[in-house]
Amino acid sequence: MRFSLGPLRAPNPSERVSPEVRSDGRRQNLAREQRQRRLRNRRIKAVLAGGLVFGIGSAATLAAWTDTEEASGSFEAGTFNIELAVDGSWNNTSEMNFDAAGMYPGSKVYAPVFVRTTPDTTMNGELIVSSAGAGNSTGIAGSLEYRAVTESIAPGQEGSFSDGCTASAFEGSLPFIFGSTGSHEPLLTGGDGDGPQDLHAASADVRAYCFEVTLPTDTPNDAQGTSAENTWTFGAESVETPSDTGAS
Repeated sequence: MRFSLGPLRAPNPSERVSPEVRSDGRRQNLAREQRQRRLRNRRIKAVLAGGLVFGIGSAATLAAWTDTEEASGSFEAGTFNIELAVDGSWNNTSEMNFDAAGMYPGSKVYAPVFVRTTPDTTMNGELIVSSAGAGNSTGIAGSLEYRAVTESIAPGQEGSFSDGCTASAFEGSLPFIFGSTGSHEPLLTGGDGDGPQDLHAASADVRAYCFEVTLPTDTPNDAQGTSAENTWTFGAESVETPSDTGAS
């Protein structure tokens, strides 16, 4: 079978596209492209916004790394104890060594007492001395008088203080805790002495006392052959801050 091409036909002038039509077409194409571009931009922005929200939500739900450290403290109560000696040997003897077996009107007898904190004591302290009082006015008890002085001494000086616990101890500058230079306290009545006196921890110093007991010259005859007793109590308590070693 044969085919043959007919003669080419020249375009009809009415079918030609005018410049105005072509311009409108280009404008329409441009407008369509702009709409499509705006639509793509909106889609991109929507995707980005969704990504931001997703990112924030992800950050809020991520697990965090953690670590802890610990500090501990230990606590131990301090100790406060005192001990007493009557001859400087610290042998737990509490009977004062008055040479008072044969007192007579006008006689005086003397005895020392030493107090310190124990070696394991961790706090300073203050000390008050009190007298119980003889309590019985009959016989010699109603006539006896006493006074006492005190001094802070270094450990190991107890012997020297004992040797000096005589009438001369009351003629110097040592402070009185009972009585004074010209007066005495009646043994019959009790009470606290002047104070407090200071003590330092761990037996750092020794509080020394010298007691003088006098039987006045006007003691009546009916006191002959009688006897009396008295107890002095040395009460101490711990203090929060360091204190001086000088007597109060």
